[in-house]
Amino acid sequence: MNIDGHLKHIMAQNDDENESQLQLISIEDSSNASYIAIPTSESPQLLMALPVQHIETNFTPRITYKTAGGKPLLQWWRRRTSLEQFFILLTFLMATTIIILLTLFLSLNDDITNLKKKEFSNTDSNKKIFEDIEKRVCLTKGCIQAANNLLMAMNLSADPCDNFFEYACGQWNRDHMIPDDMFAYGTFASVRENVRQQMRVLLESDEQPKSRSIKMTHIAYQTCMNVSKIESVKSSQLLKSLRQLAKWPLLDNNNNNNKNWNENLFNLTNILASSRRYFGNEIFFQIYVYADAKNTTRNILYLDQGALGLGRGSRDYYLNATMFAKHLNAYRKYQLDIIKLLLDDANITYDLSQLIIDLNDIINFETKFAEIIVPEDDRRNSTRLYNGKIISDLYTLFPKIDWLNFFYQISPISIHNLIKNNTQIIIGEVDYMYNIATLINNNSNYLLANYIFWRIVHSWVKILDGRYEDIKHVFLRVMTGQQTKSPRWKECAQVTIGLLPLAGGALYVREHFDSTDKQEALKMIANLQEAFKELVDESDWMDEETKKVAIEKAVSMINNIGYPDFINNYTALDKHYEKLNFTSDDSYFDLLRKVLMWSQEKEFLRMKEPFDKREFEVSPAVVNAFYSPEKNALTFPAGILKPPFFSGTYPKMVNYGAIGAVIGHEVTHGFDDQGSQYDKDGNLLNWWNVDSYNGFAKRKECIINQYSSYVVPNTDYKVNGKLTQGENIADNGGVKEAYRAYRKYIKQLGHEEPHLPGFQNFSNDQIFFLSYAHFWCGHKKEAAALQQVLIDEHSPEVFRVIGVLSNLPEFSKAYNCPQGSQLNPLKRCTVW
Repeated sequence: MNIDGHLKHIMAQNDDENESQLQLISIEDSSNASYIAIPTSESPQLLMALPVQHIETNFTPRITYKTAGGKPLLQWWRRRTSLEQFFILLTFLMATTIIILLTLFLSLNDDITNLKKKEFSNTDSNKKIFEDIEKRVCLTKGCIQAANNLLMAMNLSADPCDNFFEYACGQWNRDHMIPDDMFAYGTFASVRENVRQQMRVLLESDEQPKSRSIKMTHIAYQTCMNVSKIESVKSSQLLKSLRQLAKWPLLDNNNNNNKNWNENLFNLTNILASSRRYFGNEIFFQIYVYADAKNTTRNILYLDQGALGLGRGSRDYYLNATMFAKHLNAYRKYQLDIIKLLLDDANITYDLSQLIIDLNDIINFETKFAEIIVPEDDRRNSTRLYNGKIISDLYTLFPKIDWLNFFYQISPISIHNLIKNNTQIIIGEVDYMYNIATLINNNSNYLLANYIFWRIVHSWVKILDGRYEDIKHVFLRVMTGQQTKSPRWKECAQVTIGLLPLAGGALYVREHFDSTDKQEALKMIANLQEAFKELVDESDWMDEETKKVAIEKAVSMINNIGYPDFINNYTALDKHYEKLNFTSDDSYFDLLRKVLMWSQEKEFLRMKEPFDKREFEVSPAVVNAFYSPEKNALTFPAGILKPPFFSGTYPKMVNYGAIGAVIGHEVTHGFDDQGSQYDKDGNLLNWWNVDSYNGFAKRKECIINQYSSYVVPNTDYKVNGKLTQGENIADNGGVKEAYRAYRKYIKQLGHEEPHLPGFQNFSNDQIFFLSYAHFWCGHKKEAAALQQVLIDEHSPEVFRVIGVLSNLPEFSKAYNCPQGSQLNPLKRCTVW
C-alpha cells in the first residue's frame, strides 16, 4: 500500500514508485513491479523502462526580428537542433523566472526598507508597524520557492468551490505538456525526474567508489548504457538460454517438417521451474516467501494466482474484445513481429500462415486464462486469501506438477531440508488452483510450451537490441499513449536503482539527503499519529474497547525514514551484497541473470530466518511512501522528502498540506478496508467489535459509492470504487489528519504563520489545501487513463483532490463554498 503505486509482499525492490504511474507502465505481470528490478514477469518495469519524466512547456516564442545582415532569426532558430532549442528555451525560462522572483523580492524588500527609513522609524509604535509587516509576509528563500510553486500552477479564473483541481493545477497542466517519451506527467513525476537526474550525475562520475557495492552500481549503469555491446549480442544469448531450457515448438518445429519437437518429452514441472529459476517468470503461479500473516514472527511460503501477459488486473482487455479490439490487435501484431524477428535471428524458416495460427492459439489460451483469474477488487479480504495447506496438498489441487521437485529446482540446496511434503504453505486462491489445473489439462503440451516460451520472451524483450525495442514501443504507444522511447540514460539510471536498491540509495543519500529532514519528518509523523488518535477518540460509531485497540495499533507503527542506517557503513553495505558477483566484462543479459539468481536465493533463504519487521524494503532513491500491514510499518524514502512536497525551509502550512497528507495517508492505510484486518503486531486478526465493524463497513460503502460515481477523464469509464476504496479511505483520512495536526501546531505556536509572498489575501488554511492539491497536479494520455481505471488501486489525480476536499467541512469553510456546491455537497462521506 503506498501513495502512488502498489506495495504488497515485497521480496526485493526497485522503483514502481510504479506509482499509479508505475503501475501503468507495467503492462506485464506486475504484482511486485514496484520493487523487483530483475527481468521477471513480476517485474517488467526493468524491461519496459519506467516513465521518464522531464519538465517541458508549451511556450514557443515567435522569433521575427532580423540580424544585422538581414536574415531572419527564425532561420537561425530552425537551424538549431532540438536539443539546442530545448536548452535555449530552458535558459530563457529560468532567467525569466529568476527575474520575476527577484523583482517580487526586491519590491517587498523595498517596502520594508522604506519603512525603516521613515523619520518615525525610531519610535516604539512605528517599530511595531515594521515588525508587523515582517511578520505578515515570509520572505525567506523557502517561502519564495513555495509561493512560486503554488502560484505558477493555479488557474485563478476557476471557481475553487466548483473544481478545486482546476483552480490549483489548471495552469500547471497547461504549462507542462506530457513529454513524448511519457504517457503521464505531474508534480510527482517531476520529482522522480529530478532524482533520476541526480542519480545520473552520480553514476557517471569519475570518482573512484570506496565501496565494492557502490562500484557495482557504476558497472550496472555502464553495462546498461553500452548499447553497442547490446546491439552486437542481439538476441543470441536469449536464444541460447531458451534452447537450454527446453525445446520450443516455434523454434524447433521448423526446417525439418515438425520433427524436432516431441510432445511426449514435454515436462511441465521442469519447464515451469526453469522459467522461474533462470528467467524469473511466474506465469501460472506467484510464489514468494514472506511473513506468515497469522504469525508475523516467521516467514512462510506463499502460492497465489498467476498473471496475464498484459499485466495483473488486465482481464478486461481479453474479456471485452469489442471495446478493446484495438489493444488486442496491437498485442497480436507485437507478438507476431517479435517472434518473426526471433526466428530470423535463429536462421529458421517458417510457414507464416502456420505461425499466425499458433500465435492465435496463444491469445485464445490467454483469454481462457483471463476467465479464471480472480479480479483484484474481489481479493481485498485477506482472510479469504489465507488458506493454510501443506505441500502434499498441492498434488491434489494440481496433480500435473511434481511439487517437491518443483520447489527443489527453484530454491537453494541449503534450504531443501525445510521443504518437505508436510511443509506449510499458504494458498491465495484455492478455486483458481483447480481451474488452472483444468485449463492446462484441456490443452496440448504443444500449446503450453508455446505459451510459456512466449511469456519468457515477452518479459525479456526490453533488454534486447534496438530492433526489439522498436517493436515493443509501437505496442506501448497503443497501450499507454507514449509516443517515443525514453532516453537510454533515464532507463539505465532507473534500472540501476532497481537492481541494487540499497547501494544506489547509499550513493543517493550521501549527496542528496539532509539528516535534519529525517528529524523533521519524525516529528510530523508523531503529530499525525496523535491527530489520528484524536479522530478515533471522537468517533461516535466505535465502542471503547475497539477504540483502545485502534489507538494501540497507531502508536505501535514502525517508522522507516529516509534510509536504513547501515547503508552509510560501507563495510555493512558490502556484506549485504557479498554473494552477488558481476564485472564490467559481463554482458547486460548475463548481469541481469546474475542479479536475478542472487535475488531469488536471498528470498528463499528467508525461510531460515524470522521475519524482520524493521527491514527497509525499498530503495532510499524511490519517490513514494509505503505502509506494510504485516509489519505495521511506515516507510518514507529519502526520494519523497524533497521539494515541492517537503523542505525544512518551507512554512508548516505547505509541508503539512503536502508531505503531511502523505504521512496521514500511510497511517490511515493501517485502518482502511485491508489494513484494518491486521492487529498492531501485523497479524491477520479480527480485533473489531461487531457493532463497530458494522459502522466501519457502512462508512466505507459510502466511499465506494462516492468514487464509483466519478467518470474518468478522457474515457467513458467510471472509477472502480471497490478497487480503489483503500486508497480513497487513506486519502480522506490523511488530509483530515494533516489539517488537524497543522492547526494543533498553530495553536501551540500561539499565532498564525506569516503569509507567503503574493498570497497576502489567502488564509494559511487556504494555502494548506492548495499545497495538498498541488501535490497531485498532472495529467495522462487517454490510453494511460483507461489503463489506470482498469488496473490501478488509486483514483485519478483529479478525484484524489475533489473527492477528498468535498468531504471536508474545513475546506468549504476555508474557501467559503456555498452549500450545495461541488466542494460543499449536502452529503459527505467520512470514515476517519
